[in-house]
Amino acid sequence: MLTIKKIFNIIGGELKDAHNKEANEINDFETIYKFVNSKKTAYLSPNKETWSRELGRNKNALDGNDLVNKENGEIGLIITENYISDLKFEIPQIIVEDSVQAFKQLAIYIRNQYKNPVIAITGSMGKSSTRMLITSLLGDYNVLENRGNNNVRAAIYNNMLKLIKNPDFAVIETSMNAINYLENTSTFLKPDIAIITGIGEAHFSTFKSVKDIAKIKTRIFDGLSSTTGVAIINKDTLYADYLIDKAHENASNVLTYSINKDAKADLTVDNIKYNKGSIELSITNQDNKSEIYRLNTISEGMVSNTLASILTLKSLNLPIKQELLNDFKPFSKILALKEIHAKTHKLTLLDDTHNASLPAMINAIRAFNSQTKFYSGHKIIAIGKISDLGRKSNETHLRLVEELENSNADYILCKDNELRQVVNKVRNKNITWYPNKELLINDLKYLCNEDSLTLLKSSVTGTDFPKIAITLPNSVRDHNIEFDFDALFEKL
Repeated sequence: MLTIKKIFNIIGGELKDAHNKEANEINDFETIYKFVNSKKTAYLSPNKETWSRELGRNKNALDGNDLVNKENGEIGLIITENYISDLKFEIPQIIVEDSVQAFKQLAIYIRNQYKNPVIAITGSMGKSSTRMLITSLLGDYNVLENRGNNNVRAAIYNNMLKLIKNPDFAVIETSMNAINYLENTSTFLKPDIAIITGIGEAHFSTFKSVKDIAKIKTRIFDGLSSTTGVAIINKDTLYADYLIDKAHENASNVLTYSINKDAKADLTVDNIKYNKGSIELSITNQDNKSEIYRLNTISEGMVSNTLASILTLKSLNLPIKQELLNDFKPFSKILALKEIHAKTHKLTLLDDTHNASLPAMINAIRAFNSQTKFYSGHKIIAIGKISDLGRKSNETHLRLVEELENSNADYILCKDNELRQVVNKVRNKNITWYPNKELLINDLKYLCNEDSLTLLKSSVTGTDFPKIAITLPNSVRDHNIEFDFDALFEKL
């Protein structure tokens, strides 16, 4: 427990409006004002200039003080650089010179008092899903995890503040922003278990090579205890051996997992069975008995993430409850199968427009391939670009050619300039490039026939392709199409 007086002693500054309130308990912290609704919650008010300079906060974001409702009395404490003088209620305020420094000081202090396990996850793909899987498998416990998928530096420090609630476990995903060369928050987060889910082609606008990305990702190991720390690594990923070597420099226990049953890893899969809308995987346990796990997903990548999660619980000496895994559902736009009922027929969309790296794009295409046998209509792939590839954009996109040629798609629809070269290279496929989303949606309305399956895949930024995923279902529902293919040419 922290009191207002104790917080003041930790961060210093000037304490105001705290007469007879210095012993008041604070059991939560917020840097986002809309979540402040208790007299036991402290609001760390982000100063516009300081937070932009030191944490990269959006320069257009409002100053934290400007967001405070002057009529609100449900605030326990305000920590700010500038005193707020016109509040209706007398609320204790600590006036500090640097609100970011105070933010970090408090976060580090609270983390150092926390004694339960902290699990940190990073990777070019799969970190959010792995975090959610682990949290799901820990469903019998009180677990702290990221709010949404906010995983930048400020979010890591904010989660460290949340440890004041003393959860049974903390499962925190960290982005490149949180462990890059500007600052490595892992050294303050001090995870007991650190996971790297994979290394892939991304962030080339910032980094020169995949090896550079791998180097950054290994910084998550810097916070591990050399005597008790556990590193968990995807043995199937790029630079896996490098990741393992770096982990050994920091951790006493390095574990690996692989979807290849012949791999020399600590956890592998004996068999993967693809069903309609789900996957079953069998794993041999320590007693040499086969265990069957069912996943409500069709993604091979999610199988890999499940192995990381199972290995995490085994490291914590906790049982794997299959019913908790059965109930797990990923984000709504992670390879989500959505059945759409049009006026004359039904069709299925496989929406994966939440994000994209090259491995994620390949994973989506292969997941699509695993499902095509369950559908009698057209099999369609509609894709947009992979963002944030910088000077390696052309080279990376061209690596999609072989995957598309070997896919089970009857039709392939591409948008964004980066995919024009791909369309020109793909052979023996009905593939078309579209200059705008309206033309692509119009063709999809005709191609999405009875019992068809359509994959929608792209990055979420730098392309308007995700808007197609939003617009297409309503366009198909509202369009009165009769599939008389003799007259289809005239209709088009």
